[in-house]
Amino acid sequence: MKFDICLPNAVEGFLAPTNFAGPEEIRRFAIEAERLGYHALWGFDFVNPTPDMQIAHGEVANWYELMTTLAYVAGVTQRIRLVAGVVVLPNREPIILAKQIATVDQFSGGRLDLGIGLGLRPEFKTMQPRMSGVYRGELVDEKLEALQLLLRAGSSPVSYSGKHVAFKDINLNPKPLQNPLPMLTAAETAAPLKRAARWGINPIIHMGSLDERLAQFEPALEEAGRSIDEFEIVVWADLRVDSDQKTAAERYLSSVMAQFAKQFRQQEDEAIIRRNWIGTVEEIVEQLVALKRRGVDRIVVMHTVNDDFEEMLDQTQLFAEEIMPQVENA
Repeated sequence: MKFDICLPNAVEGFLAPTNFAGPEEIRRFAIEAERLGYHALWGFDFVNPTPDMQIAHGEVANWYELMTTLAYVAGVTQRIRLVAGVVVLPNREPIILAKQIATVDQFSGGRLDLGIGLGLRPEFKTMQPRMSGVYRGELVDEKLEALQLLLRAGSSPVSYSGKHVAFKDINLNPKPLQNPLPMLTAAETAAPLKRAARWGINPIIHMGSLDERLAQFEPALEEAGRSIDEFEIVVWADLRVDSDQKTAAERYLSSVMAQFAKQFRQQEDEAIIRRNWIGTVEEIVEQLVALKRRGVDRIVVMHTVNDDFEEMLDQTQLFAEEIMPQVENA
């Protein structure tokens, strides 16, 4: 089983307090994650704080752009993989994005994984107001097709003409070092699973909805003529480790992250605790071993839930030193 963890590059104000992590903290976190043996670092693609995030008036949420951050992190690490996790395709221009992807993969020595997803609708409406009525899934499909075309090996110019995306005679070089480039897709509903099956992209599934998503994946795989054995199943959740489950739950529920979970995921306290890795070392090991035995290949600590950066580092170390080895040896 592979263990990934997320950078705090775009979390301030709604997943963590403001003034949580700047460039120096992101550098320290990346170096420490590599030292601790994590398989990959994920970065967030949030750009514009919107009013519904309820960031306190007068507070500034510093969000560092995803691909630029990964390029920086590539320069301060040597082995750990880098995941654009996930690129919000409806908000992105595909030609420039393709150029960024290829550049980061080249500069990192072939360490990039590309994740794709829908993102948050309120942010989309602010960034693309003239397209606010467009079905975002259409944009994802077209931009994914465009990216596949722009990034494929070869030196001939390519063109694309879709409903929302069009370009002519584009020749981007260098291409990514990896061929094919590893890809993932956020799978919060059934629609991305059809996309995953069609393109052979690994699904990213929240632990709390794993059974439902795998059941939805089966007919999509059958329709695409694929087997689940062709895919790496990636499962994510939030993390809070403490000496007892009650303390872990209380600290999670009092965090900035918990307010996001309640508002955007529309979850009650009991569901939040049950659907994430919140508890003691032993309890979380038990959850992860159960996932491993179900055939889950890769897990992602999406949010290390703390309101203090130094404590985030402590939790990152605790997970790596006390949980990961037990799961690996189970």
